[in-house]
Amino acid sequence: MDITGGMKADFFTVLAKTGGQGSKHKGASMLVLEKGMPGINCRRMKTQGWWASNTTYIEFDNVKVPAKNLLGEEGKGFKYTMVNFNHERFVLTIQMVRFARVCLEEAISFARRRKTFGQRLIDHQVIRHKVADMACRIEGVHRQLENYAYQVKCGIPDADMGGYMAMTKVGGSKLMEYCAREASQIFGGQSFTREGGGGKVERIYREVRVMAIGGGSEEIMYNLTASQAKL
Repeated sequence: MDITGGMKADFFTVLAKTGGQGSKHKGASMLVLEKGMPGINCRRMKTQGWWASNTTYIEFDNVKVPAKNLLGEEGKGFKYTMVNFNHERFVLTIQMVRFARVCLEEAISFARRRKTFGQRLIDHQVIRHKVADMACRIEGVHRQLENYAYQVKCGIPDADMGGYMAMTKVGGSKLMEYCAREASQIFGGQSFTREGGGGKVERIYREVRVMAIGGGSEEIMYNLTASQAKL
């Protein structure tokens, strides 16, 4: 298996089957494993984006875990995992909205400086439409985040917010991908290099896939949204 930050971690929280038959979720428990336990082997993995993430491939070879390393109640590990995901997806979506804003800000700044056919790039209608579209989409997902935060503040249980947060995360990843693409189109060839004016957009483009997959892929998020809708 692989996990973000594994090379620097001293402990791993692992969801493992400890008993129970039938349901796929039944009998899954949350365990704490110490990195130095016999049978745990780690190696660094190279990734498309998130170069500082220390993404790690971990092997468990007959690792013996003491009963005292159980987190919470036995058999409820899947529930603990799902509840925690809401917070992770919230933070990831905040990051995606910010990445999208950076793409917009960088694109506007460049389009104001760049001149083509005797006028600023920003004065061309097609570029202005790209900018306006990015801004509309950014504000929409930002409002979804604000709504989620307000409902949490009002005391709505995490279990009832999973579908809405999943839907919001999908909006964030599609937003980030769209803005990275449109900003790249505005920058042209400069967004293909890892230096110069388009460097930030190039880097953000490399982060798109991990944000769309990490914390739950878009496909899984849509399925969760539909499941909670009780269609």
